[in-house]
Amino acid sequence: MPDGCTAGAKIVGDRYYLLKNRDLIWGGFRDSVVFDSEVFFVSGVNVGDGETIGASFGFNKSGLGACNTTVLVTPHAAYDALLERVLRETKTIQDAFELVQTDLESGNRYQWCNFVLASPSGVGAIEIGDGVAVLEEDPTMITRTNHHLILPTADILNRASLAEREAGGPIATSRSRRQEAAKLLSEATSSMDMTQLLSTHSQSRGFDSICRHRAENPRSEPYLGETVYSYVAEVSGFDSEELEFRIRVAAGNPCTSTFDEFIIDFDSPESKVSILKNFP
Repeated sequence: MPDGCTAGAKIVGDRYYLLKNRDLIWGGFRDSVVFDSEVFFVSGVNVGDGETIGASFGFNKSGLGACNTTVLVTPHAAYDALLERVLRETKTIQDAFELVQTDLESGNRYQWCNFVLASPSGVGAIEIGDGVAVLEEDPTMITRTNHHLILPTADILNRASLAEREAGGPIATSRSRRQEAAKLLSEATSSMDMTQLLSTHSQSRGFDSICRHRAENPRSEPYLGETVYSYVAEVSGFDSEELEFRIRVAAGNPCTSTFDEFIIDFDSPESKVSILKNFP
């Protein structure tokens, strides 16, 4: 399911934050999660048949976090399946990029997207287009919305139909949203700052808004949708023997919803049972 999302990652001291607003045109959506001894992630959804597939947001036991945002709806495979492979098969941002490149070189094609990545050694974004991918890395901070910054796809996106952009919206609004997210993320230093970032509105509360609200008459803007989930992952303890994992989740618009916090313990069966039962 293509998301009209705002995503980012930032390293602050001995921890990183990975964050995402999930904006969808579907109403009544509820998340499902996968949690085993090596990975924790929120599942993606195949827009074609509504079945869960792959990963939309999560991290692995090695400390690599990843999430995705849509860029262009195409007839190809859901990119969530590729993101799950990243979380299951790689430990570093460079490893993740090499996996994506190898997969594309084998002939596989995906709907256009961005992967936002975080690790104890830095953050990055993989932009995926029509059989091509590029990597941007940064030592501390990265943001993406629903367009590419490096791949030369702007003209194609400007000509795309509303259906091909779906919840991503016009490229101008995606650019405005990313610029606002980057500004706020540059100033953010705590989990509260991250949740406040995800709760930020533009005047319209529409495509250009980090926290998006459904139109009063949804039929007038069928692809606008709304923010249905917000996530903030916190991975800490870079200098210790074991990393600590937390995720904060709000179901619904984050400006009015409560963020529930969960500690992710990959070695605890009780933790798995509790989170799978109580995840909103």
